[in-house]
Amino acid sequence: MKKALLLVVITVFVKISVACLNETHKDKYGRVHIRDEQFMVYNEPDKASATDFLAKYDLNKLDQYDKDVQSDIAVNLTYIGKYDKALSILKKLQKANPADYNIAANLGTVYELSGNNELALQFIKKGIQLNQNSHEGSEWVHVKIVEAKLQIAKDPSWLLSHRVLNTGVNFNSKNNNALGQKIWHIEYQLQERVPFTPFPDKLLANVFDELGDLYATQESAEMAYMAYDFSLKYDPADNYAATQKMEELKAILKKQKTKIPSWKNYYYNRKLSKIQAEIADEVINTVANPEKLEKKIAGFKSMVDVLTGEKARREKMRRQKNIIIGSSAAVLLLAGVIGYMRKRKVA
Repeated sequence: MKKALLLVVITVFVKISVACLNETHKDKYGRVHIRDEQFMVYNEPDKASATDFLAKYDLNKLDQYDKDVQSDIAVNLTYIGKYDKALSILKKLQKANPADYNIAANLGTVYELSGNNELALQFIKKGIQLNQNSHEGSEWVHVKIVEAKLQIAKDPSWLLSHRVLNTGVNFNSKNNNALGQKIWHIEYQLQERVPFTPFPDKLLANVFDELGDLYATQESAEMAYMAYDFSLKYDPADNYAATQKMEELKAILKKQKTKIPSWKNYYYNRKLSKIQAEIADEVINTVANPEKLEKKIAGFKSMVDVLTGEKARREKMRRQKNIIIGSSAAVLLLAGVIGYMRKRKVA
């Protein structure tokens, strides 16, 4: 009996502590889909954190550290743009540890960032062989992107007649579970790729357009509009008719009473000073439309909170508060149960 009651207490505590949120989205056909997280990318690696990490180690005496620490050092050197040093470490590690997935995958990524796509593809594929479930099974996206880079090197016009990811989707595709499952993989890979890929970039314009078609037909008209907006930002030439698709989606979003999104809502620089050029047009619009000032101020405040980490700190405090409340509730409930059992025993 006591064990059963204790299990109830633990269950209550866990539910209080790990509750998550879900969002309802509609695709272009009006079908409802649930997303458990929002799509977000950053435009640059966290160089400050990487620098702090590297300061903890003697980079002139790497042999004193184990292979995992050395690999992490190489990763953080990559974050701050020191690809040659990262490659030097990873090549040595890979030779000594040919069956280590992390080292092979990291080496492939740094080779790609260094412009050596042939070797990049070789080690990315090796990483998949060592761990097929790596990166939540999304590494096929990485392979497709590097293969596309190799094709573009042979034929600069390749992107105009080919899809990078080649999922088979288009703006009028029907619902397909296999297509829908690809969205998370692409999002996962973009979270890692966008930080190293500043505007413009024709290859990512192609990828975002394909992601837009996936969103539109399989999950969310709102997210599709955002993806097409990113595609245009990466390549304003609009080679994939993103503007036309956005216009069609705009009418759908208005009918769904969903706010028209912008790439800016999903793209933040880590340093506040760097966003000034990007928000200049918003300031102009605000001056021209003073009735929207209060709403704009709230939006900018939210953006600043994200950039400065204030939002993350508040979220951390909220989670800590929930844990404290949950823990207190669990302790009180457990104390009550024990007290009750003692009284029954005395009686």
